[in-house]
Amino acid sequence: MPCRLFGGISVLIGSNHPGFPLKHLAEFVGMSGYRRLLTQGLFVLVLATLLTGWALWHLPADGSRGFAAVLGLALIVGLLLLGRSVVRQLLNTEYERQELEMAQECLTEAVDALPLGVAIYDQHDRLVLFNKAAAEMAPYRYGGELIGETFEAIIRRSLARGAISDALGREEDWLQERLAARGKLNRPLLRSRADGRWMHLYEISTPSGCLVMARLDVSELVQKSMALERSNQQLERLSATDGLTGLANRRQFDQHLFSEWQRSIRSQQPISLLLVDIDHFKRYNDRYGHLAGDACLRQVAGILYDCAQRSGELVARYGGEEFALLLPGVDADVAMTVAQRCMDEIAQACIPHEDSPVAPHLTCSIGVATVVAAQDLIPESLVRCADEALYRVKSSGRASYIVAPCPA
Repeated sequence: MPCRLFGGISVLIGSNHPGFPLKHLAEFVGMSGYRRLLTQGLFVLVLATLLTGWALWHLPADGSRGFAAVLGLALIVGLLLLGRSVVRQLLNTEYERQELEMAQECLTEAVDALPLGVAIYDQHDRLVLFNKAAAEMAPYRYGGELIGETFEAIIRRSLARGAISDALGREEDWLQERLAARGKLNRPLLRSRADGRWMHLYEISTPSGCLVMARLDVSELVQKSMALERSNQQLERLSATDGLTGLANRRQFDQHLFSEWQRSIRSQQPISLLLVDIDHFKRYNDRYGHLAGDACLRQVAGILYDCAQRSGELVARYGGEEFALLLPGVDADVAMTVAQRCMDEIAQACIPHEDSPVAPHLTCSIGVATVVAAQDLIPESLVRCADEALYRVKSSGRASYIVAPCPA
């Protein structure tokens, strides 16, 4: 009977779980936290068995002995069933705890493997986790026990170190602005670091109220963008500059004239234009060669550039040997003074021109026009007036300037 009894109990404990008494019970015994509970359970079971045996041995052989035997067996089976349920529950709890630990360890390793800095804050804005990449960045690289600290406390530590360049001199105001905007970033925030690196800062709120912060190093992308911007600026500058003289080219002159024309309409201030033409430049090229002609153009360009002394004045190569001086806010009297200055400076340069029928040195002819812009006029009307004045100078002997009425 004892063999059949314990065999039945073994089957009862191990039902639906093959090998349960051997494998799972061994694992259960190996859990140090449950050894005391196992000892107490075995003690109660042994005590119930001894009491049942004592009752069967000492009670008279009548109905009371049978009743005691049934009651004792029921107690033992009940204890075994209870123990089985408790052990299973404890094992399941332990398995869940271990799986949770494994999942957390897997999550930590996965976050550490990310090529960007990640920090996670709970619903109370306390730091829960940050990965190795974040540990190399401020404010997490300054050491100390950071887990459990609030974001504000961590940032205050960085502010005390002077590690946030944008906040220098206004630390408290900067902190309040940062806290007010926390978790409300609709797009990544671009920030520079003291070491010259550029970071994209992301802040993502989870449905449970946690906050995930991520920092992605975008230095290479920013540097390429800055290089592209510099290239575009250089290209724009080249597209608006005359390659020979370094002055503004015709394209830039047209844009500048349009802008100043609109400003003159608003302010009702005059605009003056000087069209300067080098006298008999074709003969100069034929006499001295094209290389000397290019050098002559560069020299004249430098002289004219120096003659435009006020801010906003533009000197441009208008075409060939013709130059333009656009003088915003200048009336006809001042324009004539500038024209005379240009002629005097070119004469003082004493650039030889032996084939010129005007003088033994280089001279120029200048057409001058002044206008106050109006809605019923177009910018080209100023150019047309100055061009007509230049034509009259060239027709009347050159080496002089004429002011033409405008609009013509």
